[in-house]
Amino acid sequence: MQLTQRCFESSQTAYVSELQVPISCNPALRCLQEAQSVLLLQGPMGAFFDRLAKWLVQHGAQVRRLALQGGDVHDSQVLKPIVFRHSLQDWPAFFKQLLQDHQIDCVVLFGQSRRYHQVAIDLCKSQGLPVVVLEEGYFRPGYITMELGGVNGFSETMARYIWHPEPDAASIAPDITPHHFQKMAWQASRHYQALWDARHEFAHYQHHRISQPSYYAFFWVRSWLRKLKHLRPSHRLQQKLFAQKAIHPYYFVPLQHDGDAQILHHSNFANNAEFVIRVMESFAQHAPARSLLVFRQHPHVRGGPGHSELIGGLADDLGISQRVHHLVEGDTPDLAQHSAGVVVINSTVGLQALERGAPLMVLGDAPYKQPQLSFMGELDEFWQQAKPASPEITAHFLTQMKNLTQAPASVYAFRNEPLLWDEVLAHASAPASSASSKVAYVISCSGLLSGRTALKTPS
Repeated sequence: MQLTQRCFESSQTAYVSELQVPISCNPALRCLQEAQSVLLLQGPMGAFFDRLAKWLVQHGAQVRRLALQGGDVHDSQVLKPIVFRHSLQDWPAFFKQLLQDHQIDCVVLFGQSRRYHQVAIDLCKSQGLPVVVLEEGYFRPGYITMELGGVNGFSETMARYIWHPEPDAASIAPDITPHHFQKMAWQASRHYQALWDARHEFAHYQHHRISQPSYYAFFWVRSWLRKLKHLRPSHRLQQKLFAQKAIHPYYFVPLQHDGDAQILHHSNFANNAEFVIRVMESFAQHAPARSLLVFRQHPHVRGGPGHSELIGGLADDLGISQRVHHLVEGDTPDLAQHSAGVVVINSTVGLQALERGAPLMVLGDAPYKQPQLSFMGELDEFWQQAKPASPEITAHFLTQMKNLTQAPASVYAFRNEPLLWDEVLAHASAPASSASSKVAYVISCSGLLSGRTALKTPS
């Protein structure tokens, strides 16, 4: 859908189309509020889906939860889960019958690219059932991504809706829990131990990642050791880059998680290595002679092999070893802010780059890959022609995206930490409408999909 600019009464600039629906809160959150019979598939590791189940029950919904493996069973302590132990081949018929037996009117899942979830999304699409897809927050910390039908490259929220708040409503604020990393590590370790212990009970289950607890124990121990080793050297290099940026401007390249589905499903790269090679070859041939190239390893892959050897070896081959740096640690937002430009596949760091006013090059598919936000030419041209987006356009886009696709939540908070969504909904009108809109929709779980083009799903 071609996006244009139009001014509202507030004189803010917005990306809108003639058929966008004004709404005063996240449409997926509104759908959850009005749902009567909700099915929870796999959620984040830990207590989040138990917290969600409590919130849904408090709002009058009947909630059922499905378990595909032992970790799911362990995490489901508020509800007794429905257990599926058969093969992936049996999953479509089982899921379809489940929807019918319990008259499900909304399905919630975390991780749209998991095989079981891809099947579920397709079946719900064929029946006109809304699917609320969750993912780690586009904005972090303190948010969870929550969209109808799909997230990231499958998202259509920004093309379908425009956030049009009530007069007294403010933009949503983050919900940040203390000790986030420790809580995540604790819940992940218990989840994977339960998954492993029950592996024979779920012999047909196909996990989307390595499932042995020993692998993750070794991984996280090595991750912490590497953090301690690289923290001070990385900090010193970062400060040197900031101090010398007028003489030696640098381009910042944050690497994504090697198993990130956004690379596989929403880019032409098979992995980070292909991306690194493409960026370095282009930089060597086309970047200003005094400029530097700075890679930042994703913090969640610090315990793995990383890409330092690839980057160092290729820099030697290209004759740019003095101009290329690889950071294991570092302050990502500050690195973006001080850079001459940021190059991403489709990382959420792209949003941080926009927030900090850095020129942005996006090599995959992402909601922020738009002409007025990111550089739309070739990578070879970016090094010489990069310019930051308009602060006004950027600020309005980010406000729209945050309020339409996010919900305040600390994903790995414990069960006794409630979800604080009622305050968000209290400031939202229902249904949303606007005299300037050419169409009006009743925002409900059934109405969110009626009369509309079918939502895209993973192929």
